[in-house]
Amino acid sequence: MRLILFLVLFTAALGAAFKSTAGDPEAWKIGNEGWAADPTWNDGLAEKCVYDATRTIYDVERKYRATAYTNKERMDAATTTKTTAEDGVETFKHHWSEIVPTENYDYRFSTCVHTECFSMYAFKLTVSTQEDCGASFKLASKKGPRAFEWYDSVYFPDSGQRTGTIGAAWLMHFVDELPLLLRDFAFTRPMTQFINLIPSQKDNHQVDWKPFRARVDYVGKETLELPIGKLDAQHLRVHAIDESWAADYWMADDGKPPRLHVLVKYIGPKGESYSLVSQERTAYWKH
Repeated sequence: MRLILFLVLFTAALGAAFKSTAGDPEAWKIGNEGWAADPTWNDGLAEKCVYDATRTIYDVERKYRATAYTNKERMDAATTTKTTAEDGVETFKHHWSEIVPTENYDYRFSTCVHTECFSMYAFKLTVSTQEDCGASFKLASKKGPRAFEWYDSVYFPDSGQRTGTIGAAWLMHFVDELPLLLRDFAFTRPMTQFINLIPSQKDNHQVDWKPFRARVDYVGKETLELPIGKLDAQHLRVHAIDESWAADYWMADDGKPPRLHVLVKYIGPKGESYSLVSQERTAYWKH
């Protein structure tokens, strides 16, 4: 009788705990679409995607090519730097390299996120911008399981250096992480997903680090004409609850290699855009 009572109570507690987690409107629900566990990511190469891109600078829409690199990389939990140790945190490194030409000089943007492979928790963000007038740098890294520590240094007048902390790290994601994270959306059973987002730091000015509540809405499956050719894509719209920010993402419908639900099109809140030109696996660091 005691054993039966224990099993009843244990099952009830387990069910309550699962219900609490599953119903948490702030936690990212892992889609488990299989893309992240695909053995392709263990081939020692990186996914290299090139995009036709637009970005407005000096009130003029600039056209250029953007490149995104994605590969697995182990990180030291203490230093949040790359490590070869087997006990390092296994992450997806997702790095955007962008050079935007203007009449005066080029604007350079380097935006790199690390996301933990197993849990899809955000781990680290670094953003640097350089132009002939100066350079700015932003960093957010996980310090233990509960917080991100952030730092920025911006060269514009009345800016300078700032530091701060963001709590509940396991519930936070970066806007700059979404091109990677949205590959994990549950496309086979789509439903609205709530998420806490730290604003995009891809800017040469200071940007607020305060997280905001957002939702990911499934718009539907669409066939797109892209520079790479005709592709089926899943359209997701991500927007702040108060509608102060919104962006549209189209992820490849195909979750198998080579596509693996890669971002194929994007339209951002300020008109910036990406359209997929090419996708390959390569050791880009070798000549």
